[in-house]
Amino acid sequence: MAAVIRIMAAELVDERAPADDSVVRRLALAELPPIVDEVLARPRIQDECDKHKLDPAELRERLLADPDELLSPTNTEISAYRDAVRALGEVGPGRARERTWPSDYRAVLEFFLLLLGSAEMMGAALLVGVIARGGLPVIVKIVLGLVVAAGVVALYFAVPIGALITVTERLPPPRLRPLGTHRAAKIARWLAFLVLAVAVYALLPALERSLTVWGAIAASLLAVIALVLAFSVASLNPDMEKVIARNVGVRRARLRADAAAALDVWRDAARATVVPAVNRLISRLSAPSYDVRLTVRDDSGLGTMANLDRVVATAARERLRRVLGRMRSGAVGIAGPRGVGKTTLIEVHREGWLLPRGREHVVIRVDAPIGYEGRDFALHIYAAACEAVIDTLRTERKKWIFGRQPAEDKVRLDVVEDATRRLDRIRYLQTSTTGWSGKVTLPGTGADVSASRSTAKASQPLTYPEIINELRKFLTRVAALLSFVNSNAAATPLVVAIDELDKIASAEHAYRFVNELKALFGVPGCHFVLSVSEDALISFERRGFAVRDAFDSAFDEIIRVDYLTLAESRELLSSRLIGVPEPFVTFAYCFSGGLPRDLIRVARAMMDITHTTPAPGLAHVCAALTGTAIEQAARLAQRELRPLAHAASVVELIRLADGPSLTRRPPGELQATIGKLVQTTEETATVRLELATLLYFALTLREVFTDDLTKDQIVTASLDPGPGSFETLARARQAFGDNMTHAWLLIEEFRAAWRLPVVEL
Repeated sequence: MAAVIRIMAAELVDERAPADDSVVRRLALAELPPIVDEVLARPRIQDECDKHKLDPAELRERLLADPDELLSPTNTEISAYRDAVRALGEVGPGRARERTWPSDYRAVLEFFLLLLGSAEMMGAALLVGVIARGGLPVIVKIVLGLVVAAGVVALYFAVPIGALITVTERLPPPRLRPLGTHRAAKIARWLAFLVLAVAVYALLPALERSLTVWGAIAASLLAVIALVLAFSVASLNPDMEKVIARNVGVRRARLRADAAAALDVWRDAARATVVPAVNRLISRLSAPSYDVRLTVRDDSGLGTMANLDRVVATAARERLRRVLGRMRSGAVGIAGPRGVGKTTLIEVHREGWLLPRGREHVVIRVDAPIGYEGRDFALHIYAAACEAVIDTLRTERKKWIFGRQPAEDKVRLDVVEDATRRLDRIRYLQTSTTGWSGKVTLPGTGADVSASRSTAKASQPLTYPEIINELRKFLTRVAALLSFVNSNAAATPLVVAIDELDKIASAEHAYRFVNELKALFGVPGCHFVLSVSEDALISFERRGFAVRDAFDSAFDEIIRVDYLTLAESRELLSSRLIGVPEPFVTFAYCFSGGLPRDLIRVARAMMDITHTTPAPGLAHVCAALTGTAIEQAARLAQRELRPLAHAASVVELIRLADGPSLTRRPPGELQATIGKLVQTTEETATVRLELATLLYFALTLREVFTDDLTKDQIVTASLDPGPGSFETLARARQAFGDNMTHAWLLIEEFRAAWRLPVVEL
């Protein structure tokens, strides 16, 4: 088996090629178009098409032109449906099963089975006769006779009759061989009875000498049972055929129900993928609205924060797809600030979105602990790998004794059993004890001599190098097996995803973690995908210099997940909202800095305002959201000033950091307050600069996003990459967590470009 796996592992799969099987073709050609038609027929979508003068037929053509975009997000559901179809043995209704040798040689098989059943009965009769002639007590003879009778009847049902029913259950293929027809089977049955009659007549004298009265009684009873059962099979009683057909029908009905349920799950997943795709397509094809009144026709997409069906195709996602497509093993890091979507990107990869349609892989996902021991975390990965293999590859053994189990199932079961043993070894410390003892009494002396010996064996805990070595071997075997048992497996069928690595307490611990873990990297057929901190990205980018560290030597690639651009922010909002005007899109982008998590929060806050104020203006929305941010910043500043509450400069700052008062001040007064805040003193310089920068940013938003904002201003600030662009304002928001001085300077550049008064720092 190991040789087979090595051979199969050597065969590479084109990662970019979609899986070419009947299930995927059926879904793409027969099932997907009706779902697209159903979504396009919804009243809300029809209203949008009428409003923007879009042709639904053109939308349908564009959506179905690239089925990969719609089918790849449903790869998990495609795999489940494919497994259900495979269990059923057919893709469409009415298709016959694959031909098997028992049905091809049905007559020969039934002939020997009937002779075998008769031989069992005759042998049992002789055995009962031998028991009856023995010198055992009568009650013992009766019990043994009953045991023999019961055993032979059970054996008769299990082997001859059970096998005959199994053969009968198998539907004949369209073209039967001569020995597999119903006529040949009937001839074989009656021929078996003729052979049996001749054998009994020839052996009758010997049987008469061997059998006693007890044996004759038992033989008569067994013969009656055998005759009834065998004659029922031989004559093909219509009632028996109905029972067999009913059993087969029930099993097939259950399998068809499972396949139908899996298909319904796929349809739901496809529908959830088509809806945001239609929304995005409508937004791209329709002319944007520059209305300064917030009128959104559908905000149902804001219900969940992490919604994979509405993920935006960013540059980082496409780069990760390309990197994984050309790698057959290795480690890839995903870096970026918190909330930018690193976990979402890992989840997208886990669900198979980055694979071509119909391709499958197994993802072992674990979260990195904040505090850890290397050995314990390696064991955690080991256990998670075993559990994933058991859940993915679990299958049932064939119960029919004449069936030939496919080589794939044998290998699959062997690996599952191996994973189960490994999981038990990880979880338990097993101890086994063996021994013997004896005692000898010397006759005539009354003296006793005794001796004993025992051996105890305990499995010792694995050391860290042993764990790494065992885990590498196991992952290598599993990766090869996945390619062997599944023709639709991806070129790299196994993925180990480690998330939350960027939350490890200190950079030193993160370096040590990666340095210990990199011994696992490089398993053939296995990708390691880790979310790492921006420190790791900086270290990786310095690899051209004479500086090398754990991050540089551990990762093949580190992909930066950056803030969303204005276009990507627009696409994200359009997948969750229908009809949001462009001024509110640009405001949400600038206010959130392009951070996906904050962008959705801003959209939710804007929709909350519409519930209390119908069709609010841009200035009203901007004032409400910036006012909330000002109050939060003022509250935080006052909290940080508590230890210094008695200093004179602190008292003045506390007066200035009055949140409700700040939110109500007009632009001129707010600008004067900012000027006072930047008059720094040594003890409160940091707090003053942070609060002043936030106020400066909020003031800029309020002065730009007014009800007088024109279309030309929006278009110019959206397309122009200079200091007056919305990108500059978003970059200022992004710099809040890193460098307040940099944020201040960016705001200053933007205000100068828009000819707004500038406050000198």
